[in-house]
Amino acid sequence: MLKVETREPEERFFEDFFEGQEFPTVTKGPMMVGDQVRWAGACDNYESEFHHDEYVAKAQGLPGIILSGPLMASLLMTAVIQWTGRHGRLVRFFDQNRGSTMPRDLAYLKGRVKRAFEEGGKTFVELDCSITNQRGEVTTPGSALVELPRRGR
Repeated sequence: MLKVETREPEERFFEDFFEGQEFPTVTKGPMMVGDQVRWAGACDNYESEFHHDEYVAKAQGLPGIILSGPLMASLLMTAVIQWTGRHGRLVRFFDQNRGSTMPRDLAYLKGRVKRAFEEGGKTFVELDCSITNQRGEVTTPGSALVELPRRGR
């Protein structure tokens, strides 16, 4: 049976972040077809059969089943939320699918602070984030903007 571990993000504030700060890499995987099927079931998204049927994937010229970009984006977005903490408010998230994640691939979720700034009385942390596979290929580059409160307010 699948064991799902949940944990609340830590308490973090604007002062906890600085330009160039790197977050601990989160490793997911090996990714499996079951990850894709569970995600598709949760989203009621079964239209793209090449995400869960190897015969269909190969008939469409793919090397096999590929995990969906939105699944990978959701993993990256979850990492951003964990890194920035429970007080963070995700203002913007962007990602691109530049490479395929195949069953049995590892996914290394990485992030670093691009800048921390104040604007209009609000404090923000801008992140560069990405997913890299076990071959060192960046499959999913992205960015995020998170609003954070100041400590003591």
